[in-house]
This record gives sequence, C-alpha cells and structure tokens, in this order.
Amino acid sequence: MEHNERIRKERTWKGRKARKGLQGAVIVTGIIFVTELVGGWLSGSLALMADAGHMATDLFALLISFAAIRFSTKPCTKERSYGYFRLEIIAALLNGIILCVTALVVTFEAFKRLSTPLEIEPVQMLSFGLIGLGANIVSALLLHKEHKESVNIKAAYIHVLSDLAGSVGVVTGALVISLTGWTAVDSIISFVIAGLIIHSALKIIHESANILMEAVPGELDIHDIEKTLLEVDHVINLHDLHVWALTSGVNALSCHLMVDDITEGRNILAAINRQMKAQYNIDHVTIQLEDQADTGEPR
Repeated sequence: MEHNERIRKERTWKGRKARKGLQGAVIVTGIIFVTELVGGWLSGSLALMADAGHMATDLFALLISFAAIRFSTKPCTKERSYGYFRLEIIAALLNGIILCVTALVVTFEAFKRLSTPLEIEPVQMLSFGLIGLGANIVSALLLHKEHKESVNIKAAYIHVLSDLAGSVGVVTGALVISLTGWTAVDSIISFVIAGLIIHSALKIIHESANILMEAVPGELDIHDIEKTLLEVDHVINLHDLHVWALTSGVNALSCHLMVDDITEGRNILAAINRQMKAQYNIDHVTIQLEDQADTGEPR
C-alpha cells in the first residue's frame, strides 16, 4: 500500500500538468465547436459540419479524460489496493469507441451528400476552417508535452490531431471549391477525415485493451527481462514470470526465482528492484525466492 501511495503521488504531480493542458484544450475545443457549427450551417459545408460534430464528441472525450485524471489520483483504499489507476485506461477505451462512432456518422453523411449535393459557400467555409485550424494547433501544443505519459492523454491528443487534420481538410476543400466549383470534394474530404479518425481510434482501443487484458507492455520484451533476471548473482532458474501494466507508465512484474543461497535474499531482491526500475521502468516487483536446497536439485 505504501508503494502504491508513492506512485499515486508521483502521478498526481504529473496529473496536475496534464490537467492544465486538458483544461486549455477543453476551452479551445468548445470555442471551435460553436464556431464550426455556425460556419457549417451558414456555408452549407458538410466537411465543416462533420468537423463540428467531431468537435462535439472531442469536447466530451476531453472532459472524460480530465475527469479520469482527477479521479485516478485518489488514494488507495482497502477495497481498491491499487487505487484508481485503471480509470485512465477505461476513459481511453471509451474515447476510442466514441471516435469510431463519430467516423461512421461522418461517412454516412458524406455518402448522403454525394447523392444529393448542396450548394456550398467556399469563402465562409474557408474563413471558419482557418479559425478551426488555428485553434486546433493551439490545442495540440497544449497536450503535446504530456501525451507520452498516459494512454488517456494520448487518446485526447489523438482527438485533437484528428481535429487538426479535419481543419486542414476543410481549408483544402474550400480552396478547391472556390477555384473549380467541384463541391464533391467536400464529401471526399469527409471520407478522408473519417479514415484518419478510425485509424487513430483503433490504435487507442488496441492499446487500452492490452492494458486491461494485462498483456506485456509494448515497449518491453519479456524474453529480455527473463535473461536479465537469470544474470543476477545467485539466481539459477525462474518460472511463472508475468509482466503487465497497471496503467500507462506503471509496469509490474511477478515471478518465482530459484537461488543457490537463500541467505542472500535481501541483496538479490534489492539488486533486482534497482535493475528493473532503471532498465525497464518496472515499479512494482513481486518475487518469491525458492531455495535450491529445498528442491533437491544439484548445485
């Protein structure tokens, strides 16, 4: 429990910085949503309306991420000895699903628009698109530094990046329509935006599901870890090695080690804890030592 509390305090400090970035992104995204909604209605642009709808889901997603970070730093309890670390992963998974639904809605509307094209005002579309582009750049910069710390922040960051791609698409579409009058490009760009959203969402869902399934973190190689453990002095064999993540950046390991001198147990464990943290960023290390003499195996 004490070890979990130390990690919680470390994540609380990191969470404060992430919350500031998310707060800024929430404000900016809310402004963009209203601006693009009005702009899409005035200009008749589906790409702009699609981006506004995407902004609405992103605003909701960013609020989920913000709430998850806030609650994930709550202290451990007797019922939840690991605390609320996994709330961030649940939020990331939910955000990935929201992104997929958004992409499907955008695709459906784009197909409808291809069969029944509407008149589009490219100047208004371009003006509102440029406003959205500038604001999305600000949001992306607010979250850029922290997005590697957590899959939850990464999900929020990808939401913002897909918004940025959408704004680029809106601006490009407005320029093409103003130069050529080809309004179908509005729907085509909407398809591209939907594809980008799906691609990002599936990555987030995959990463979140891996953590919830307690898979080996993608940045770690369990065979390398096994080799490192076997190279520790007095360790002669191991079994039941498990490596997983409690949440993004908080890795755990458990295993049984057979040693040739059980009296060196304290030194063995201290050496392993230091090496696992320094080399693999594994914070939680739980090891059961087994004396070779008790197994009857020759030394």
